[in-house]
Order: sequence, then C-alpha cells, then structure tokens
Amino acid sequence: MAEAAEIQGVLADWNCTENMVRNGREKVLKQDRSCSLVKNSNRGAYGLITAEKKFYKLDEAGAKQARELLNNSHDKNNLKVLARGELDGNTIKVTTMSIL
Repeated sequence: MAEAAEIQGVLADWNCTENMVRNGREKVLKQDRSCSLVKNSNRGAYGLITAEKKFYKLDEAGAKQARELLNNSHDKNNLKVLARGELDGNTIKVTTMSIL
C-alpha cells in the first residue's frame, strides 16, 4: 500500500545510486564518469539519495520532472530536490518535484 511522502535528496542516475550510498557519491563520480550527469543528464531512470543514505527510485512521471529540472540546472551532479508523492516500496510515485 502506498503512503504519502515528501522526500529530500540529491538526484542521481538510478544505476549508480546503490554504489553511491555504499561508497560515497563523490568517490563514485570520480571513479565512474558514466554516473556523472554533467555531460548527459538524460537517463532512463533516476534515483534520489537522502542525507540518511537511503535511496529511492523515481517513477516515470518523476523521471520526466527530474530531466526538466536537470536541463535547467548548472550543478547537475549536486541537484537537491524535494519530491512529493506516494512511496510504494522503494519507488516514489512523484506528483511534484522542486529544487531546494
């Protein structure tokens, strides 16, 4: 059952989020350039990494909003956002997302 949620975190490529939580975002960005969103922020899926080192996957609506925010941001690898919607397991069904 989904529950209402407001989650703050840093946007990241979904394929890199678990590694970033385990080994540190900065370290992973240095070691694996494919995780960087600077040159290509258009990804198939995005995740949100919280300050508590938890990670959540954004649903398709959230991914679309993430792309729009990233396209208008100068600091793509450190973009902090607030995602509102419903939490269904490890996935956020995003209704709104804004830059913090």
